[in-house]
Amino acid sequence: MRALGSVFRGECWVTSHYLRCTVNGSFEKVFQELGAEFGDIYARRFGKAGEPKAGVILGEHYFFRVENDAALLITLEEVSGAETRLEIIACAAGSGLLGLSYGAHDSYVHTVEDSLTNSGFTVQVEQETSYFGRSGSLG
Repeated sequence: MRALGSVFRGECWVTSHYLRCTVNGSFEKVFQELGAEFGDIYARRFGKAGEPKAGVILGEHYFFRVENDAALLITLEEVSGAETRLEIIACAAGSGLLGLSYGAHDSYVHTVEDSLTNSGFTVQVEQETSYFGRSGSLG
């Protein structure tokens, strides 16, 4: 069984979930919050003085429901001194019975959104795509 938007890698289907949002918060505060919570593999800021900042955060989390790790990629872009745009993608090789992800990727993405909200940030979701892949359209 193949989920729409999934890709076959080795012995299993790779599924993913995508969310783009704007956070009411400075780049530094948002980066620090997400880097501490989700950057267990990698977290790095980019940008020169006087230019908008950008960042990348990479993490992973084990999900029992799919008996595998899910990877999390967060890109951050400074929109203004008080706004930061995020793109959040959860994906990984591995899925549960019948090749289903059982919502692990969706759950991981929303854990990031919930963490920001619980930390006092306002999150404005701009786009969300289940079973996201390269062929998916991003506006």
